[in-house]
Amino acid sequence: MGVVETGKLPTGNRARAAFVAALEASDDRVERHYLEVKSGFDLNLKADRRKVVKFILGAAHRDPAKAARHFEGHAVMVLGLPLDDVRGVPKFEVMDLERDIVTFAGAHPPGWDIDLVPADDGRDFVLIIVDPPDGRILPVLQSSDLLVSGDVYIRVEGATRKVTGPELAAMVGRAHAPKHEPLLDVTVESLGPAQAIVIDSTELRELVEWHAKRLEEQVENTPTRSPFAALHASYMSDRRSPQEFLDEVEDWRDSALEVPSSGLHELAAMMTRPFALRIINNATTSLKEVRLDVTFDVPVTALDWEKQSNTINLFPDRPSGWGDDTYLTGISLRGMGPVVTPDAYNGSIRIASEGPAELVVEVRRLHAEQTVTTPDEDVVLVLFVDKPDSIPGKVTATWRLTAGEVNEVLRGSFDVDVARADWRDPLRSVISGITG
Repeated sequence: MGVVETGKLPTGNRARAAFVAALEASDDRVERHYLEVKSGFDLNLKADRRKVVKFILGAAHRDPAKAARHFEGHAVMVLGLPLDDVRGVPKFEVMDLERDIVTFAGAHPPGWDIDLVPADDGRDFVLIIVDPPDGRILPVLQSSDLLVSGDVYIRVEGATRKVTGPELAAMVGRAHAPKHEPLLDVTVESLGPAQAIVIDSTELRELVEWHAKRLEEQVENTPTRSPFAALHASYMSDRRSPQEFLDEVEDWRDSALEVPSSGLHELAAMMTRPFALRIINNATTSLKEVRLDVTFDVPVTALDWEKQSNTINLFPDRPSGWGDDTYLTGISLRGMGPVVTPDAYNGSIRIASEGPAELVVEVRRLHAEQTVTTPDEDVVLVLFVDKPDSIPGKVTATWRLTAGEVNEVLRGSFDVDVARADWRDPLRSVISGITG
C-alpha cells in the first residue's frame, strides 16, 4: 500500500505526480474527510460533474480546526485512478464544470481549483482542490437527478452525505461564534543569504561523459585472469558483474547529465555561508511541538553544510571503478545515515527535500516571548545558474507553522538575500586538471 503524504498540499508537477502515484499504489482506505478518490470518471457526463459539486459543498462544511491538520486545510478529490487498466479521465471542458458549480452552489461557491497530471493516451488525472472551510453554510440551490435543492452536505470519513441535526447545529454555532484572537503570533526571519553560483553546464556534462567513458573502458581493458589465480580472484574481483557495472555507470551518466549541477553539491556545501532562521514567539503563551515548514519561490537547492577540506571532488557520487568494489572492500560505511543527535529535532534545520528546497524546523517548546535561532552549521542554500543576468536580488520563502494542541495554522513569508559567485573559470581549471 502506497504511503500518501497529507501533511501539505502537493504543489508543482513533480509533487502532484508523486501524490497520484502513491494513490495508485494504495486503495480506497486512504479516503478520509480531506480526500476522495474516483475511478472510471468522465467529466463530460452531468452526473459525474454533480458528484464533484457535492464533494465541494461537503468539504466546505467541515470543522475548520479538524480540516487544518491535512493538506493545509484543503480537501482534495482525485479523479481517474485505474479501472480495468484504464488510467485518467477523458478530455473535458472546464467551463462545463464551472457552470454546474455556479448552478448548484451559487455565484460565490466555496473556493476551488483544478490541476491535471498526465496519465495515458491523452488522458489526465484530475485533482479538484477545495479551499479550507470559511464558516459559511451553503445549501444546494437547485435540484437534479443527484442533488436536491435545500440539502446541506458535509464531507466525513470516507463519504460525502447530508448533515445530521447535531452537525447542522455545530455549523450554525461556528458561523455565529465570536472571532477569537489567534493563539499563534510568531515571526520568522532569515539569517544569512542564499548563494547563486554561476556555472557552465556544458562543461560539466562533458566531464560526465569523460568519466563515464573511462569507467566503461575499465571493463573492456580487463585482462583474462589466470585459472591459477581463482582463489585470489574470488576475493579480489569486483562483486558486480560487468553488465551490472555498465548499468550502474549508465544510470549515473543519465542522472548527472540531467542535473549537471549535482556534481558540485559537495563543493558548494563546503564553500557556501550557512543559512539560519530566527523564530520569535511574540505571544505571552508558550507553545510546544512547534513545526515550521519553509519552501521557496525559485528552484533553490538545500544542502547539508560541510566543513572545508583541501580536496576538490566533482561528481563524488559516480560509481567506484571496476575492480574497486571487491569482497575485501565491500564492508564500508556507505549508505549509513548520519547519527541523529538528541537536539536534531529541537531547533535545528533539517532538509525535507533537497531540490526544490523544503526545510523543516521542529522545536519541542517555544516559550512565551522567546527567540530561537537555528544553528549556523545546518544547511546552505544554493542557486545554480548558467546566466549571470538571471540571478535575482532576493528570493521569497513561504512558511507554515503549527503547534501541538493549537487548532490553527500560521502562514507567512520572508525574503532571502542572494549572494553571487562566478565559478566558471575556477571550474574550468579544475576540469582541465582532471581530464589532463
